[in-house]
Amino acid sequence: MAVGVLLAFLNAVTLIDVGQVGVKHFLGKVDSGSLSQGIHVINPFASVEKMSVREQAFPSDGGIESIEAQTSEQLNVTLEVSLLYRIDPAKAPGLFQRIGTEREIKNRIVLNSVRNGTRDAIATKSINEIFSPNRRELADAMRQAIQAKAGDRIEVIEVFVREIQAPARVREAIEVKLQREQQVAAERFQTEIIQERARQKIEEAKGIAEAQHIISEGLTPAYLTFHYIEQLTKLPQGSVVYVPTEGGVPLLRLLEGSRR
Repeated sequence: MAVGVLLAFLNAVTLIDVGQVGVKHFLGKVDSGSLSQGIHVINPFASVEKMSVREQAFPSDGGIESIEAQTSEQLNVTLEVSLLYRIDPAKAPGLFQRIGTEREIKNRIVLNSVRNGTRDAIATKSINEIFSPNRRELADAMRQAIQAKAGDRIEVIEVFVREIQAPARVREAIEVKLQREQQVAAERFQTEIIQERARQKIEEAKGIAEAQHIISEGLTPAYLTFHYIEQLTKLPQGSVVYVPTEGGVPLLRLLEGSRR
């Protein structure tokens, strides 16, 4: 009797590890309430299905899922996709009731949602959008489409697009297009440089014209006479200077009053 009581007690105690949720079922009936992490005392004849509620990768072990899809132009492309997802602890009993174990949830919900959601997302994108350098937008569109397929049964956290392959003729056309875009960008840059240089020369010419205008307005006869006298005081003795006359014939003079 003691051994029986001990075995019954051990069967009545279950441990739910960190990052897990337990689903209790007995005689074909699933308990609607889930068991959180910790120690629980349950019916010794009941069974407990444990599921991970942590973030999980699909495919497991760092693998990738290769999916063929068609773009909006009906061009075939192959994508290598992986994602992170998690199971809502509150929905674990319902998932177990309708689908089964965690392995069956991954094979039936996650796999089908990834494949169908990826194809739906790619069908709305052009080949240029798919091969755009900003792959984050494509991954976000795929995550939303995969989440729509999965519904509220799982939570899709993030989608990763590892590689995209297209037919050879499509890749060649894309490479030609990218080269042309780079050439156009380079030509536009050179045009902007030329325009900037022309603008600077125009501004420089305007500045010179304005300076000349200001100088010409300031060169009055009185100012020129004053400037002439001021410069004479700075010349050394014996210097030859021009003396303006009213008749327009210049005279040469040596400083200190000597004439020639």
